[in-house]
Amino acid sequence: MIEKLGELLNQLAVHTSLGHSKRNDAFVRQVEGLALHPGGTASGSCRDMAAAASAYRFAGNEAVDLAVLRKARLDLALDSCPDGETILAINDVSLMDYFRHDSKSDRRAIGDGKGKGYEYVCNLGVALESGQYLGVLHDCLINAGGPDDTSQIDYHGDDLFAPLSGSDPSRLECNHKHILKCHFCYIAENAAGRRVILVADREFDDHFIFEACCGQEKDFVIRSNAARNVQVPASLAWLPSMERTTRYAGLPLLPDHICTNMAALVDNVPLAPFKSIPLDGKGRLTDEKSARSHAEISVGSFAVKLYRQAKRNKTYFHPRDYVTLNVVVVRETSPPEDREPIQWVLYTSLPVNTMEQIRHVVRIYELRWLIECFFKYLKSGFKIEELRYDDARKTAIHLVATTIAATFLCNLKMKLGLPRSARLPASDYAKVKQAAGNLNNPSIDPNLRVFAFLAKSGGWMGRKNDPISPLTLMRGFRQTTDALYLYENAPDLIPYIKSLFGKSKKCV
Repeated sequence: MIEKLGELLNQLAVHTSLGHSKRNDAFVRQVEGLALHPGGTASGSCRDMAAAASAYRFAGNEAVDLAVLRKARLDLALDSCPDGETILAINDVSLMDYFRHDSKSDRRAIGDGKGKGYEYVCNLGVALESGQYLGVLHDCLINAGGPDDTSQIDYHGDDLFAPLSGSDPSRLECNHKHILKCHFCYIAENAAGRRVILVADREFDDHFIFEACCGQEKDFVIRSNAARNVQVPASLAWLPSMERTTRYAGLPLLPDHICTNMAALVDNVPLAPFKSIPLDGKGRLTDEKSARSHAEISVGSFAVKLYRQAKRNKTYFHPRDYVTLNVVVVRETSPPEDREPIQWVLYTSLPVNTMEQIRHVVRIYELRWLIECFFKYLKSGFKIEELRYDDARKTAIHLVATTIAATFLCNLKMKLGLPRSARLPASDYAKVKQAAGNLNNPSIDPNLRVFAFLAKSGGWMGRKNDPISPLTLMRGFRQTTDALYLYENAPDLIPYIKSLFGKSKKCV
């Protein structure tokens, strides 16, 4: 596990090869600057104008190869995974809205079409057993010209989609499901010998993604998006006879199997009490220390043979064969009246024959929310939607450095045993407040004192319900490193500055 920034930068330098030592050093400095002075290149984000100018020069340097930078980041992430741990490749798409930035000539309509910007496709690496952020395994920006990683990713290598590749290649390249399939194949090839599990939400429920994972001998946990017909063994005792049929759209019915609908299976599967899961104030999954309520859930499992046509840009494509999937159903048994009950239907290639195996699959899906936390760091802390680069290539170059720095900062709370969410539970609040008021007390964990100092420097007032957000921590990082700069470069000025400003007020 990379615990110190210096170790991270040394590892990054080993993997960076931009064709010239000065370019290599410049990239490492970009990461260091962003980790120590978090922010974008917008006014007030960089340490000084020189740092902002350096970032713009680096991003605008035509000799900087974006593909090489992304490969260096992938290698760094793979190397940072602790020995023996499983890598989760968590996929999601985030909209980067630049509707006010008229300088960006390659924006495209995003979301409901009213905004203009880029779609950011991210594959975040997380170590399953420890929960450590490893970093972005691969990402791309989709601009007006399509995804910006076509030099790395072969979006037209599958003969099945050859008609669409010939008639409408750009639309195929912009299809989110097709992007995930191609990205995961690329990650799997580069992670040869490592155990990698793809994790994605229901918008990536797609037969060809399942097929690609099985072909790469990699596992997956993907939430189901819709009802569809499937085949199950005819010996399945708990499925009512009225829910069985011999009709099946697709390949012929397999021997000793019957056809049914996924909805019927989900409704009738026998459930066993499982556990209580933590929810935030909006009823969403969170970590235990940040819970505002809990939901009692039960689980059940079964296996299906799936064959479903899948669309690519309004064109249906027939899969080559069935895929055999295991299904885990997670359902809230006694939901409150003021919200919808929690229900997850998870497709997986992992075994689900025992309660321990089911628990393993559910934990993997629960870690999917870490990518949402990561996006908050990028948007709220590093202000990626305020970047003033004039095209996607420069923005993407800056993002490579930013995501490495964000990974370093994201692991801070985890190392201290604190929740990843901004709001602290009472017990952790008390620990941080005590540390903030006793920064020189050697009996308190020094890491906790550093965290409390960063929160205090970033504007945390120590009130019980005040969150310690990514932005708060980043402000603390910036102020602290500015103070260190003064200490290292002008120590003789410190007594004089202190005499001018007097004793600082205690704010916590």
